[in-house]
Formats: sequence, structure tokens, C-alpha cells
Amino acid sequence: MDNLSSLLAVLAPQCVVNLHCRFNGRWAADHQQRPGGIVPWHVIMRGEARLHIAGKTLNVCAGDVLLLPHGSPHLLESLVEWGQVVPAQGHHNGILTQVSTEGPGPSVEVLCGEFHFGPDCHWLFAEEQALIHLQTAERKSFPELETLLTMLVRESQNSLPGSLAMVKGLANTLLAMMLRILLSLRQPPPGMLRLMSDKRLSPALLAVFTDPAYPWTLESMAERCFLSRATFARHFAHSYHQTPQSWLTQLRMALASRLLIDERAQAVDAIAERCGFLSLSSFTKAFKKRYGITPAAYRKESQQPGARDS
Repeated sequence: MDNLSSLLAVLAPQCVVNLHCRFNGRWAADHQQRPGGIVPWHVIMRGEARLHIAGKTLNVCAGDVLLLPHGSPHLLESLVEWGQVVPAQGHHNGILTQVSTEGPGPSVEVLCGEFHFGPDCHWLFAEEQALIHLQTAERKSFPELETLLTMLVRESQNSLPGSLAMVKGLANTLLAMMLRILLSLRQPPPGMLRLMSDKRLSPALLAVFTDPAYPWTLESMAERCFLSRATFARHFAHSYHQTPQSWLTQLRMALASRLLIDERAQAVDAIAERCGFLSLSSFTKAFKKRYGITPAAYRKESQQPGARDS
């Protein structure tokens, strides 16, 4: 299995398509701060719009993909600046909410959703990066993305047998494709993607993804790459903002937090072992340091409706 597939298997994010917007006239779509671990996304399918985020303003157009790694508040609005802002009308069709406005001016079509990575999303993306802006309109190397988005829009508007299941599956594919495209860039976004783009480190990353329970050390990870410890650590520091040991702990914590929720029948000590901790006490100590509560309390809290939106 490749590194990206292995990472997605460890994190098992939930991928959601929830809005299909057709805007006309003067419109504005305000988005509040999302809980940690939720990454909103927008794809401009047709037309042009203006985005305000983190004190910056930029124009976006058809083919642009907008990822907000930390769920930052932002505003999408029309380029039309005359007249009153037209109130949006929404209708849920059983799959997603269709949003529309009426008025003079060019049409804008936007597909929106969220990727739910859980509480450990911060180590995937650099903390200072409020927006990842991918422009695909002038690049002909991503025909699969256009095909996938067309299928998503078509299936989300149908009431055909299996449409809901297809949209869920296509949303998962969309995440993998977006991350693949970002990995293919000459300079991937800082964070996990930039680390994964360093082919010298790939053997170690794949080994850890495949067997996170193994008692990995700096030396054993370096050996996978046929590098000395010093050289491995230097390359790692160049690509990622934390040490290999800290990265390993965060990966294990991310896996543990997911398993505690997804595999409730499994005992906490068994999950600790699967995540590479030698004892339940060491796991509990590390988990409480990271999340502020014990693994058992985390599992119990996650059962409460709305307790963890991620």
C-alpha cells in the first residue's frame, strides 16, 4: 500500500458533501469557525467569486479548490457589488442542501463539503495555514477531478437507487484525489503532505503507517531509509515542524482516538497495544496529556450526542 492510502486507512476520515449552491445577483455566504478536526472545502464549478479569509481577500474562479485546514471563518461573496444582498433559499433533497439566489448578473456554482479528521488534524497541516488554494483551470493534468465533480453533482441531484451511497463513496474519493494533487505539486503545503513528498523518507513513513505498534526508534526509522540517524533527522526537520519521535506519538494518538470510538467492543488496553504503547498506564498518561482526559472518559464522552462534532 502507498503512503497516502496508508495514512487515510489510519485516520479513516469522514467525508461529507453537504451543499450545492447556484448563486445569481448579489449574494454572500458567511461561514463561521468550525470545530477542530473539521476541514471545510469549496469547489468553484462555474463563474467567479470573492473570498475573504484571515484578513485577506482574493478572487476565485471555476476550477479553484479551496481547503480550510483549521476550519477558519471565511466569507464567499459575489463580484456583483450593486443592489441588495439577495437572501438564499435552501432545500434539502435527501442527499444535500441545494442553495440558490435569484438576481441579475453572472451565475456562480459552488460545491461544498467537509472532511472530518478528528481532533488530530493540526499535525496534518501547518498551524499558520488558514487556506490551501488549488487552481486547476489552467492545468490539464487533473481531468479525473473534473469527471469526479461532475459525477458528484449529478448523483447528488438524483433520487436514483444508490445515489446516497454513491455520493458518500465519491466524497471519499474526492479527498484522496485532492490530497494526491497536493502531493504532486512542486511545493506541497507545509505539514504532513510536504513530509510525505520527500521520497528519501517514504520507506520509514510507510513502515510506520503499516505497523504503528512496532517499537519504532529514530534508528529503526532511519534504517528503513538507509540513512544515518543524523541524516534522517535532518531531512525530517527540513520537511516537518516536529521531531520524528513527536510525529510518531501524534500518529499513534490519532489512531488511538479513532479506535476508541470506532471499535467500542475492544478493550482500552488492547487499543493501547495496537498503537505501540507498552502498558496501559503509559498509554493513559500520554493520552491524558494530549486530550486532557483518560481514554475511557474520551470514549464515554464521544457517545454523548454533539459531544465531539468531529
